Amino acid sequence: MVKNANGFIDVEYFYYHILKKSTYIARQYCNVSDIPTNQEMDGASAVQTAAGWHIRPLNEFFLFASDDPNRRITPIYLGQDIVRGIPVDKWQTCIVDKPNYRTVKRVWTFAQRGVQTPVGVVGELAYPVQAIISASVDFPNGTQALEVDEVFNVLSYKPYIVETSVQLAPPKGVFCKTGEGQDLISLSDAHISWSNRFSVRVEASTSLSVQRQGFHIRYDSGRDGSSRRLRYDWQPPGSEDFQSVIHDYGNELTYTIDRRVGSCKIDAGTNIDDVNPGSNPIAFFIKNEAMFLYSPPEKAWEFNGLRACRGNAIVCTVLTMQKDSFPPMVESDLGEPTGENWGATNIEYAWSMRSPFSRPMFNRSKQFDYPVSLYLRLFRLNNPEAGFSPQNIRTENIEYEFYEMNHERHPQDFDVSICYRSLNYEYLHLVFTLNVNRGDVIDGNHIDRRELEGYVHFTLMNHTGVQFSRITDLEIDHERVSNDVTVFFTLLGRTPKPGSPSGFADEITAQEGHDRLRTAINNGQYTFSFRMRNNSTVQFNAATNSLKSSKHYVSTHSAGRRNTVETYSSGAQALAIILGLIIGIVVGAIIAAVVRIVRKEPMPDMPTSIRNPLPSINFHSKKSSPAAASTSNA
Repeated sequence: MVKNANGFIDVEYFYYHILKKSTYIARQYCNVSDIPTNQEMDGASAVQTAAGWHIRPLNEFFLFASDDPNRRITPIYLGQDIVRGIPVDKWQTCIVDKPNYRTVKRVWTFAQRGVQTPVGVVGELAYPVQAIISASVDFPNGTQALEVDEVFNVLSYKPYIVETSVQLAPPKGVFCKTGEGQDLISLSDAHISWSNRFSVRVEASTSLSVQRQGFHIRYDSGRDGSSRRLRYDWQPPGSEDFQSVIHDYGNELTYTIDRRVGSCKIDAGTNIDDVNPGSNPIAFFIKNEAMFLYSPPEKAWEFNGLRACRGNAIVCTVLTMQKDSFPPMVESDLGEPTGENWGATNIEYAWSMRSPFSRPMFNRSKQFDYPVSLYLRLFRLNNPEAGFSPQNIRTENIEYEFYEMNHERHPQDFDVSICYRSLNYEYLHLVFTLNVNRGDVIDGNHIDRRELEGYVHFTLMNHTGVQFSRITDLEIDHERVSNDVTVFFTLLGRTPKPGSPSGFADEITAQEGHDRLRTAINNGQYTFSFRMRNNSTVQFNAATNSLKSSKHYVSTHSAGRRNTVETYSSGAQALAIILGLIIGIVVGAIIAAVVRIVRKEPMPDMPTSIRNPLPSINFHSKKSSPAAASTSNA
């Protein structure tokens, strides 16, 4: 039942099986009261049936008519009339409350048959138009103490049951505490749970800011839950750089990586100081991720049915809980705790299904596998002594909307090798070769490359004796010219341990892990069988003496080309230029001479200095001619 009083819309929900009524004041706060029973003057009171307490039939609910001999109500027909331009039939009922000397008279008008209404032509079903209620108190001496008249105009009436239960969903983000005996459940009871590994994009909005804040979450609980890790990528308030923050709960470490400059900071512990949820909703989510994600409260959630989510595109199941004295209050400007807490916080989860009409797996129930939103409503009394009222309550709202939920995870999601490089910690880039007993499987469609990569990751962990997180950058490459598989990976050094004397955990070094792996490979111990999708088996064996640094690896891939780079000194380059010029001149002269000989052309005259550079030198002893002698004598 929805009531609008002076602009405040109140919604009442009647739960007759437990005789409780929840009143949602202004659609933001809830007040729980008892439902009266067997009250003749109250049509909303419960009546006893064979199945227990129950709501009355509609005629009795409006106190119009009743055939029950214990509470008989007989209407009287008054004739026809026109109400709001509609031809109607008028009926009157009168109920007397003798102990209180109170009389209530009701005049109901119903549209006549054949009248056109917004839902069709009036037929067998009644279509109410108006109700006039008059109540008076008449004492036996004839004194009338009070008279009240009320007029109810029915503006919209649909003579059928609601299509879906979505139309009966309570207001968003309001928890009704009914007290002892309230039927509260766990999220798992409603088949709602976060996966052990997932990736999801989140957008956060608050009532204090019009700007939405986005971040990306990657989560992995590990094989046994002991190596739980959480990563979120975000842009801190007031910063221009994106950060990746990785919480390693197994080692109690926090890695803060600046993606723009490649720097890294490693801190002990995974706890975050209290923050103001209105100004920093992302840090608030990470601060309380245990309660929101992997360890929600048990037997604390109220099931509120189904509701249309994200517009009307998705139908969600809704569960709500309340956490008292939560969270601590923090100044938004200074970021310092005030020493006080919010009075309470209502927490509402909305979940949906990716394929609501698909069949569940064998021997398993259907799961709500897609989170849609997480809605928080914080409130506290401004003046606790003044009591509860809408004017005395301070509220703030936070909503997280989830998108692109993905249950797949890659080991590189939690790669911290950039921290080892930037902080100059020990690490090794290694490569070795695996021989395959079949050459038609690696590039076929019957192998799960991701599963193979995970299998190799765990075998490396076992043979090196290091933690799973210390093996990163794993890549498997198949050489097409052979049946060999090349495995590249980075072996990180000891796990950091801030505050310890050495700064590292008491573990083996990367070099020691390298030596263990080399021994296992050279002794033929690195071997395993892998099952294909077609249930066939492939045998992998590490090639002896194949472990080396990846910088010494030369690929034999058929698509690759080997380039030879030659270098020369500056003197050699100058000499090569001069010799090239001389050879060019000589070759040019020879070609020109050959052309003249072929054309039978005479050779060009050459200057004397070139034709005979030493004309005054005579290498033969000969006598002079007479003419020459006379000339000389003259």
